Amino acid sequence: MLLELARVHRGRLSTAYCLTASGMIAALLYPLATGFAINGVLAGQYEAVLWLVGCHAAQLIPTVASKRYDTRVFTRIYGALASSVVARSRTAGLDPARVAARVALSREYTVFLEEDVPRVLYAFIALTVSLSALLFLEPLLAVVCIALGGPLFLVSSWLGRRSAVLNKGLNNRLEHEVRLLSNGNENRVRRHFEALAGWRIKLSDAEATAFGMMEMLVIVLFVVALWQVGTAQERPQAGDVFAMFSYLWRFVESLDQAPILIQKSAKLRDLDRRLASAAA
Repeated sequence: MLLELARVHRGRLSTAYCLTASGMIAALLYPLATGFAINGVLAGQYEAVLWLVGCHAAQLIPTVASKRYDTRVFTRIYGALASSVVARSRTAGLDPARVAARVALSREYTVFLEEDVPRVLYAFIALTVSLSALLFLEPLLAVVCIALGGPLFLVSSWLGRRSAVLNKGLNNRLEHEVRLLSNGNENRVRRHFEALAGWRIKLSDAEATAFGMMEMLVIVLFVVALWQVGTAQERPQAGDVFAMFSYLWRFVESLDQAPILIQKSAKLRDLDRRLASAAA
């Protein structure tokens, strides 16, 4: 379904994501520009402040344009998608309650395109810019970041498998929610919402576990960074230290997106299966 939406609305989505990516790139260059400005000011070269001014302007223009454009694009995409889901579900002979539930669930596709694809873009751009900056500032830290990729992949794989099972159970409940609320007695409705809470708690616990394991690796990264700064034969400039730790944080922020994106992907794969069965 996502590929179909991307194909039909590729022009609008390309424009939206280009604006978003432009603002992200400028924002991710901000620590480097700040480091140059700090080093310049400490050396008495006050024109180095222009690095900050230029970087901020480069970020502001596409970010404002993106915020205005995105609302127009994604509200229209959802309207078209919801109409398509209704038509397919009616053709498949589903009862109105399940049709309404699937329309509500289909909102997840638009949310993914509007909120989660930019998260993917940010994670990719932040990883690329951060590793490039660290290679320039302190190559050893870039090597350590790359070495963490193996353990992080194992954590992500576990979360993906766990999320697939849990999202299937959650979506089974949500798909029958409208009919249950219309016809179920008080006890059935109460048990339904208790079951929903149980599935969501399990999903949250899985995400928290993956996040905790990733953060343990982050501790190693920052210990290495502090050791490298403290034992360097030639003391780095203040601006370089600021930029180095800023890019380490950007690297960590990009990793923090992984548990959320893995869970969303598992949910959408389950929705694809349901909508495909309705269309069959």
